[in-house]
Amino acid sequence: MQLSVIIVSYNVQHFLAQCLLSVQNALKTIPSEIIVVDNASTDETVSALQPLFPNVQWMCNTTNEGFSKACNRAAALAKGEYFIFLNPDTLVPPSFFISLLNFANKCANCGAIGVKMIDGAGNFLPESKRSFPTPLAAFFKLCGLAALFPRSAYFNQYALGQLHENDIHTVSVLSGACMLVPQKVFKSIQGFDEAFFMYGEDIDLSYRIEQAGYNNYYLGTCCLIHFKGESKPTAHLQHVQQFYGAMRIFVQKHYKGTKAFLMRVILQFAIFFAAVTSSLLKPVQKHYLMLIDAVVVIAANVFAILGWKYMAHNGLPFNTYFVTPAPMVYAGIFIFVLWMGGLYDGKYKLSQTIISGLLALIILLAFYALLAESIRFSRGVVILSGVLALFGIVLLRTIFKPYQNNMSLIDSSSIVIGNQEAQIALKNLLPQANDVIDAFQEMNAEDFLKNSKTIASLRLRLPLIFCWDEEISLEWIIEQMQLNKNKYVYRFFNSTTQSIISSSNKWQKGNVVSALPIYAICRAEQKRMKRLLDVIFALFWLAMFEIIIWRKQGQKLLTNAFLVLQGKKTWIGYAGNNPNLPNLLPGILNTIGNNSSQPLTLPPTLIQKQDEWYALHYEWPNDIIFMYQHLNALFKNA
Repeated sequence: MQLSVIIVSYNVQHFLAQCLLSVQNALKTIPSEIIVVDNASTDETVSALQPLFPNVQWMCNTTNEGFSKACNRAAALAKGEYFIFLNPDTLVPPSFFISLLNFANKCANCGAIGVKMIDGAGNFLPESKRSFPTPLAAFFKLCGLAALFPRSAYFNQYALGQLHENDIHTVSVLSGACMLVPQKVFKSIQGFDEAFFMYGEDIDLSYRIEQAGYNNYYLGTCCLIHFKGESKPTAHLQHVQQFYGAMRIFVQKHYKGTKAFLMRVILQFAIFFAAVTSSLLKPVQKHYLMLIDAVVVIAANVFAILGWKYMAHNGLPFNTYFVTPAPMVYAGIFIFVLWMGGLYDGKYKLSQTIISGLLALIILLAFYALLAESIRFSRGVVILSGVLALFGIVLLRTIFKPYQNNMSLIDSSSIVIGNQEAQIALKNLLPQANDVIDAFQEMNAEDFLKNSKTIASLRLRLPLIFCWDEEISLEWIIEQMQLNKNKYVYRFFNSTTQSIISSSNKWQKGNVVSALPIYAICRAEQKRMKRLLDVIFALFWLAMFEIIIWRKQGQKLLTNAFLVLQGKKTWIGYAGNNPNLPNLLPGILNTIGNNSSQPLTLPPTLIQKQDEWYALHYEWPNDIIFMYQHLNALFKNA
């Protein structure tokens, strides 16, 4: 056997599916095997993909034991003359492995081979080729001089900036995201050092290969797509701590004396510096839309106060001190409700914005009614502020929507490149994925080449969906991505895997559209709003204490209200016990409108379908209607 492809996976089901398909296509003429080690994924990776890829050898760990240990376990079973360690968030073109093996067979003293990698936006990834970390190189990288002089052999010595990424070079360090190692070399140096859980293991392996007298080659003529960071921690600071922690292990293992001391100092400073910048900058980057909306709401409130003062108050000032802090309080409540409603969770919907805005206005009016009469100034200001704020937010979203393509994975501005069969498959996928759109722009490869300059000149980063297959090859796609880097937001669809994947930012998890059931009740905003409604209803019934306590079984209803506040129950839960549905707290009412203390008389299949429909199509406003329609059942349960 010539080649063993070893992939370590953790919670990247859809990225791994397309990766495996691209790997299989590239291995058609090569005696080979594919080994996937799943590091205790919780997204049903193995159960979902094993039937699709029966020829893959699956190794399932019960705990996440890290990259190095998982690779060594797979390598112990692998039979290939060469091992290639590949990340699951990669796509390889059809000629990829043939090019690698041809080069490996010609190389003298080959220890390992790495390739040119580009990210999901088409940008070259500098970690494709590196030198060993030194105090000076680490200092230049940390202070930004390496980024300021990317082609400098002195300032960017860690990323070997002076070596062109499209050429072939002998380098010191290769990336573990894609590394070809002869079996005899890998076993002679005893594989990966398992002290490295994540990060640094590729530097250590490259170092030991070089120390054993072999050469590490960078093959810039061979390229793959690496979406980067799909299995890593989502928290930036946690990622930094793990990365520099791995560097510290490398330094302690291989460096001695003054060099080791300087590196430890620099690494410790890097962690501290990253912690400070992360705590200051990341909230702004993550919540910039929320901050902009807060400014809009404050401006709307100030405008409403001034306008109402002159229109309805004859220019006289309001006789309350609360006028000064009112805009900040108003904005805080308004933005909080919009956040609860999911306006900042990624995908923008006009209906969602309007409903959340109206709910915010209702809550603000209720809050205003609870204020002491001495600090109230005008209910009209509250209403006018809400209307103006909602109008301003919708207007801003409408104006800037063309520049916010990342907010939606696919919309009517998307350009789909593929043959007719692939485009039909894509259209069939979208309704299954609850992502229905009116239309998108369809092109084949030839049409795109004719119009690419015109489209790129629009200065809008339109979503570009590649329907890759044998006709639209990944080789051609990689070429187009490098020619048009950062001009589009790239998406990747394959009809076999029935999924769209995308990742344009290494600090954020990629996006996925899949035909697998996506339960609306699992969405962050729906979970938040369901909990908020639970609390509001519980407080409402407790506020009605004097009336309810005299009603039959009213005491039990009040007890249930306390249980809801404690997070032990929800007002509406499942009627059945289907383990495949998302978890819900025990319900006081169930999805068929009965109280949970009553026996179920409907057929189990009908109950199961009702529960599935509730989870799949959940919208929090429906809970309000449902509660109103089944008030009698609520009291029966009490």
